[in-house]
Amino acid sequence: MCVIIVCPRDIRPNGQILNACQKANPHGAGVGWRQRGRVHWMKNLSADEVGELLPQLAGEIVIRFRWASVGGVNPRLCHPFPVDRGAETKLSGTTKTLLFHNGTWRSHASALEYLEREQERKIAGPISDSRVLALLLAHTRNPDILEQIEGRFVVFGHKETRVYGSWQEWEGMRCSNLAFRYEMEREDHRVRWGVGRRKSLHDQVSLDLWEGRQS
Repeated sequence: MCVIIVCPRDIRPNGQILNACQKANPHGAGVGWRQRGRVHWMKNLSADEVGELLPQLAGEIVIRFRWASVGGVNPRLCHPFPVDRGAETKLSGTTKTLLFHNGTWRSHASALEYLEREQERKIAGPISDSRVLALLLAHTRNPDILEQIEGRFVVFGHKETRVYGSWQEWEGMRCSNLAFRYEMEREDHRVRWGVGRRKSLHDQVSLDLWEGRQS
């Protein structure tokens, strides 16, 4: 499903939240932040690596955990993507604007054909629907076209942040969905029943019943 979390300058997700996001979306995380008038990113990170990075970052940040769909499991297709002519798939860098996307865009193949025809070039490197969207935003110079596309998006610029789609407020942060909370509830339940100890028959039956209610 993927998840994007937009964090205000004074709020950061803790380790439990990051680990839950990773369990629900295990194919790599990315982070975007502002520094000295530029936007920076790092991606293909683990939850632990994100946790180590966050204390070093000031101001508003965006975090995204990937569940691979279009393009398959590929570190270079983790988010974010720079919104520029190349929408490069480097694992870190700086730019003016980044795109984060939660959802699947079914029209990416026809959009890619249009871009290659208009720009008279073959776009190199691995392709995903989200990377094509970043290329399209750079080509049109109009992020508001995202209002016409199903999904949830963050356009993270060096001066402002624009969000598109339906979002949920949680713990002072904006989240593209809250599916990761299921992993948090599962972990809380395991802790309550005791991690690492041998469960009694009563414990196991109770756990099975709880997990059955969640399915």
